[in-house]
This record gives sequence, C-alpha cells and structure tokens, in this order.
Amino acid sequence: MTRLLPDWFVERINPVPDEDDLPVSTLELFFDLIFVFTVAQFTALIAYDPLMGLIQTVLMFGFVWWIYAGYAWLTNVIPPERPARRTLLLCAMAGWLVIALTIPAAFKEEGGVWIAVGLLVVVLVHGLMYLQAARAFGPVFIANLVAVAAVFAAELGPDGVWRYALWAASAVIVWTVPIWHGQRGLNLHPAHITERHGLVVIVALGESVVAIGIGAAGLPIDADLLVAAVLGLAIGACLWWSLFVHDLPQTEHALTATKDAVKRVRKVLVGLSYAFIPVLVGILVTAAGLKHAVGHAMEPLDLASTLLLSGGVALFLLGTAGLRASMPLPRAWERVVLAVAVLALAPLGLVNTALQLGAIVIVLVAGLAVERKLATRAPKPAPSE
Repeated sequence: MTRLLPDWFVERINPVPDEDDLPVSTLELFFDLIFVFTVAQFTALIAYDPLMGLIQTVLMFGFVWWIYAGYAWLTNVIPPERPARRTLLLCAMAGWLVIALTIPAAFKEEGGVWIAVGLLVVVLVHGLMYLQAARAFGPVFIANLVAVAAVFAAELGPDGVWRYALWAASAVIVWTVPIWHGQRGLNLHPAHITERHGLVVIVALGESVVAIGIGAAGLPIDADLLVAAVLGLAIGACLWWSLFVHDLPQTEHALTATKDAVKRVRKVLVGLSYAFIPVLVGILVTAAGLKHAVGHAMEPLDLASTLLLSGGVALFLLGTAGLRASMPLPRAWERVVLAVAVLALAPLGLVNTALQLGAIVIVLVAGLAVERKLATRAPKPAPSE
C-alpha cells in the first residue's frame, strides 16, 4: 500500500520494542479531557428527557465511543512523539470539540450536518494515521467512513424515525467490524491500552462530580444539598473502587500473559471496548440522576430519577462483569448479583432521595467488602495463554 501522507509529514513508524516503554503522554491526557465536554452533553440530554435522551445517547454514543476508543488504539501503536503526529492529534481534538458542541442538536431540525463533519474529521485523521502502522486497518477505515456517511444521511434527511434509524445503522456498522475482520496484523501493548481506557472512565466519573456542582447551582446550602452531594460522591468513589483497585490491574496482567497477538486484541475488544459501553453509559445515567437528586435529599424523587440513579449504577456493574468474563477474571457473577441488588433499591427514592442514595452506598460497600473477603480465600487463576 502506498503511503497516504507525505514522508515530510508523517515519518515511518518504528515498532516499540518494550511494552513498558510506552507511557501515556500528556497530549493523550489533554485529548481525553475533551471527553469531559462530550460526557457533559450526553448527561444533559438524559437529565432533560430521561427516555428520549437515553435513546439518543445510546445511538450516538455507540459510534462516538467506537471512534474515541480507536484513538486509544492509535496512540498505542503510534506514540505522539513527533511534531507531525502531535499536530494531527490536535486537529482531531478540534473535530471532537465540534462533535461535543453539536450533540444537543443532533436530533433536532436545526442540527445541521456539523456533527457529521466533526465525525468525518476525527475518522479521517484516525484512519490516515493508523494506516501508517498497520495495513490491516484498511477495511476498518472503510467501515468507519461508511458509518460517517450514514450520519451525514441522517442529518441531511428529515427529522424523526429516519434519523434514529440511520444513527443506529452507523453504530451497527462499526460494532460489527470485529465479526468479519480477523484482527490479524494488529497488536496492542497491555499497560498502555489498559491505562488509556481507565483514564476515560476517570474523566467520566469526574463528570458525575461536575453534575453535582451543576445541580447545586443557585441552591441554598442546607441538608438537602449537602447530604445528596456527599452521598453522590460516595457512590462515585465506590464505582471507582470496583473497577480500579483490582479489575483493571488484573486486566493488564491478563493481557500481558496473553502472548498471542490476535487473542490479545480480541480480549481488548470485548473487555475494554464492548464491556465499557455499559460502564460509561452507566456513569452518564447516574450523573443525570444525581443532577435531579442534588438539592432534594429530604424529598421523594420521581420514578424516572430513581431509575436513573439505581439503573446507572447497575449498568456500570454489569459492564465490569463483562470485563471480568472477557479476560477472564474470577467471579464475574458477583457483579451481576450486586447490580440486581442496586436496581432493586430504586423504589426507595419514591419515599426519600437520601434513603435511596444511602442504601446504594451501603449495598456497594457491603458488596465490595464481601468480594474482597472471597478473593482472599480463592486460589489465584492460571495465567492466560
């Protein structure tokens, strides 16, 4: 394949000899911060209209997360160490900013095609850079462009079912790529790819704290505000603990122990891409629920808000269960049981907001404590091959 960019712009890629020599760069951290704005836009959609906002979020997030995760893969094989690569990533950041700004209008008549333009920019930059390192990425690049074309058709066409169907088509196109693409010719470094996906979750968890601040704007400083805010932070801390204390470190070890490059890529796809959809959507849904809860701790919530709070946490836990099952890590079923227990707490919010928030915290803390006790008694799993 001929090079798609001139040599003076993108130099020939050299493989990274040692996986431990690939730290996450400050530019990648800067890049991830755009996700704060993107997450905030999705959270606002869900908080404004829980049902339609959630539907629109799932449809858009399907494509957005695929491409965003793709940039974690990109910098895994092409570290942004040279000026040309950094310049291209900065251009992609501009495209992501356009996407974030236009998310609220994507399903409205005045939406226009700007979100599709932003997606085209990030897909082109991503694809042209990735092809410098892996020719096997070519079919994936084509699929990404077809998905962008579906978004253009959605935004140029009439509002309504047509737009929803084409956005759904764009997500289906990209997420079915691993079914027909054999993943040969791709390789990933375990420590870097695990850390990059973890950083996205940290950014999203930070958005749940931002949601508390937004919900508190203009409210009096009283128990209604402070109790809900502190309990909301406690829920976020439990979600952090459930993923980062054991699961992500063990995920890195499992990927490192998987010496076959194709098997490793497939584990990343299932565990850090597919399973992270409910993880991240769960954070968005929880943050939307917290926006409604802050300032109303001593009052009952409406049904939609109670479902957002418990349902968001349950989605997150189900995503971590998927991560465990994909590596594989032990006791994925524990997270399913914990998710069901948290979801069962939703009716408490109809009585009192603080009661539901407090019950979620208690169940999460108790569940994580039981997990820790069981983990200390169980034998260590055999290394993956």
